[in-house]
Amino acid sequence: MSDVALILSQVLDTWGPVALFVLAILETSFVTGLVVPSGTAAAFAAAVSRNDPSTLVVITVATVAGGWVGDFVGYLIGSWAGPRLVDNQGWVGSVLRRHQATAGRFLGRHPLYSVTAARLVSFVRTLMPLSAGMSGMRLLPYLVFELPGVVLWGLLYVGIGVLAGESWRWVSSAVGAGWMALFALIGFVLWLRNRRGQVGEDA
Repeated sequence: MSDVALILSQVLDTWGPVALFVLAILETSFVTGLVVPSGTAAAFAAAVSRNDPSTLVVITVATVAGGWVGDFVGYLIGSWAGPRLVDNQGWVGSVLRRHQATAGRFLGRHPLYSVTAARLVSFVRTLMPLSAGMSGMRLLPYLVFELPGVVLWGLLYVGIGVLAGESWRWVSSAVGAGWMALFALIGFVLWLRNRRGQVGEDA
């Protein structure tokens, strides 16, 4: 058993689904998500429990619920911190003032990409709630587009554990890399389209 699997096994043996709930909250409520492997933990828990349907339901609910709470908290932190950082007279405030309006327009025009799809991508989902809150995106549209993303994310990683079994870690990494590549490609296409639209408006 790898070091990651051993640590996850000890955590889950001690705390059970509560650990999955807390890890999912920590992943997107703040920058702790850069070091919190909640998707990996869900895949591992599902792999261990793949022959117990009732436990799989509990794992899925704990993971999705924790992810939703984390996204909500991350949004609130971003909406609270955003105005304070923008008003900052240092270089941080200067950079944010230049990009806040652009980020707000992008989130408003492409919420299915910037919120729903972003929830499936490692690293991106860690920053997405904060970015949405800081951009000034309204809470209701954010929650509407965030919910299917967090449900799909939870089902995806639980499904990886059930279907991949002992290969859960390799498949989890491969799926994460694949989603990252697809997300980057779609983002590039959207950026080009917006760029051409701005050039047309200027002309």
